[in-house]
Amino acid sequence: MHFLNLPEFDPALGVNTNNHNKFPFISSVDGLFEPNTDPFNLKSLFFPFEKIELDHENYFYVSEPNLELIFQPGIAKKETILLENIRPISEEYITELKSHFYKGYQAGLANFKEELGPTYISLNIAHQQEMLVAFMMECHDNLYFEGFAIPKVLYSLGYIQANLVLSYKEYQNIKELARQSVSELKAAENNQSPKSKDPISNVKANYPKIGIKYFMSDIIGLWMVLVDIHRCHSQTLIQEFKSEKEIKTLLGSIFIDLSNKRPLLPDAPHRLYELPQNYQVILNLLMHATYKLNYTYTNLKLSPYVKLLTDTFSTYSGIEASHIGSNITKKLNDAISILQELQDSSRAKNALEILKKIPQYDLYFKRR
Repeated sequence: MHFLNLPEFDPALGVNTNNHNKFPFISSVDGLFEPNTDPFNLKSLFFPFEKIELDHENYFYVSEPNLELIFQPGIAKKETILLENIRPISEEYITELKSHFYKGYQAGLANFKEELGPTYISLNIAHQQEMLVAFMMECHDNLYFEGFAIPKVLYSLGYIQANLVLSYKEYQNIKELARQSVSELKAAENNQSPKSKDPISNVKANYPKIGIKYFMSDIIGLWMVLVDIHRCHSQTLIQEFKSEKEIKTLLGSIFIDLSNKRPLLPDAPHRLYELPQNYQVILNLLMHATYKLNYTYTNLKLSPYVKLLTDTFSTYSGIEASHIGSNITKKLNDAISILQELQDSSRAKNALEILKKIPQYDLYFKRR
């Protein structure tokens, strides 16, 4: 049983909105807010939460669609969110609602382990996964903002939202540990050396690579951020690439350096890299940026680059290339935010400078 410490939560009924007489009712010009009837999507192509920034240092993630709508930047100016079904909501009032939600969110982050309970740590990985899935579904089912702007309700929703975010991150981490355990077991069965942890397999010697005519030093510098990406605090990213040599081998398996008389990349055979699903956001950014930088020199369209993603990284297994191509820039802002979090990484700083050379990306930096 969870959330017993929340001021407006009933284990049987969920978040209680009975005490609403003193507070405004919020709705959309399109009608009353409806609950999200879709189940929580653990297999989402992208990180299933929207980042809401309060200022340059403070932010939270949200998946409840009605709050996601209210909290989106500039919504007050659109005058599509109403108070008492009559007057448009103000930016000041939205800020107040965010503050109530954020207080609960911070408390949820702090109490996550307490909500999981003392027995969680003693469970095996399979049972931990089962427990996390059940907890995520419970959080998701209780996340419904129907419009009553009660401070304690917003606090409770923020608390539950934080627990959903952390349980999702924990689940992804546990799933990766389970994957590594299976890989090590298979290696032991095959009498392989400890180097079998290397996340590459399925070598293809004659894979059709894409020629890079843009400065290869910049392409390498861009992808080098994969060495440091695991240090990002807002994402659960296990370190998969540990050296610059590994990055050059990766790039040499999918690209040919046509920009130098002496190629900067090795002629490496193509391989399938086994990566966790949450690597998609950063891989989408790196591949799309490579496409944009190289396009001026080759006029090569995006689809071959998308094929590189599906052929090279297991995280895209079962996803149609057309779907990846149409959504590859959907989380562009989140991916750049990940790089900006790595303030002590010279590789991340270099990657950001390279991204600013792309007009589409430079506009993003100017808006921030």
